[in-house]
Amino acid sequence: MKLSQFFPGSEVVRDTEFSKLGYVDSASPGVLAYADNLKYLQKAEANSNIVCLIVLPELVELASQLPGLVVSDAPREAFYKLHLRFIDELRYEKSFEPGIGANCKIHPTAIVAEGCRIEDNAVIGEQVLIRHPAWIGRGVTIEPGSKIGVEGILYNRTNKGNILIAHAGYVRIHDDVSLMTNSVIVRSVHDTDMTEVGQGSIIGLNSIVGHEAKIGQHVVVSNQCVLARKCSVGNNAFIGTNVMIKEHVRIGENSRVMAGSVVVNDVVESASVSGNFATDHKARMLDFARIKGRH
Repeated sequence: MKLSQFFPGSEVVRDTEFSKLGYVDSASPGVLAYADNLKYLQKAEANSNIVCLIVLPELVELASQLPGLVVSDAPREAFYKLHLRFIDELRYEKSFEPGIGANCKIHPTAIVAEGCRIEDNAVIGEQVLIRHPAWIGRGVTIEPGSKIGVEGILYNRTNKGNILIAHAGYVRIHDDVSLMTNSVIVRSVHDTDMTEVGQGSIIGLNSIVGHEAKIGQHVVVSNQCVLARKCSVGNNAFIGTNVMIKEHVRIGENSRVMAGSVVVNDVVESASVSGNFATDHKARMLDFARIKGRH
């Protein structure tokens, strides 16, 4: 595909081919992304997977390293307009073959869309919804009321109000994961990324995993947590009850985030944090003890 197939000639500064849509930090090659600020432009130019970019007029001269360039007064809006066209024209792809494996137990009230892949020995409970496309690994347990592959909150502000942007990516649930009652796993926006829950992890009751979030192996996410879009949780981490993790935040391997925490900054490997906003747990408890001792 070439930029000139989708944009007017007056907007195409440099025409070239691309194969997919994605973000400026995409790990897939041949991506068209957008940059409506200098930070995004710098990320795009540092990422060899980005071959085309939609930018503001004031960023054109700064975007000299990219093979393809489109200029727009509203890059984000232009990008998602193309994204919706990709959906309508069925240009998004999935990286797996659909089907249901051996010895799966799927409750009659569960809804599993065509195009999903369910591997051997999966157990899917009452009123579960699995939307296309989702890839569920071996030995996965999905308890009643859970929702996989649903839409998340991504929207454009317009003169007509806030307009939701459809998602077109997928969910990957690895082997031996447990999704507890009413948990929600949101599908990714593009097929250049996925929302992922690693092998042997547990997602607690009423917890939400946002689009493009990455949950590592053997992670415990307790009940009623919100893991926002594109956050990541390292292997063997523990996330306590009612924790909120901000988008793009990274939780290191073997870390512990205590109950009720609001995490807005990265957490290093093997650390323990707590509070709102979350900081070092031991230091916070010492401060609490000192304050309590005054009364």
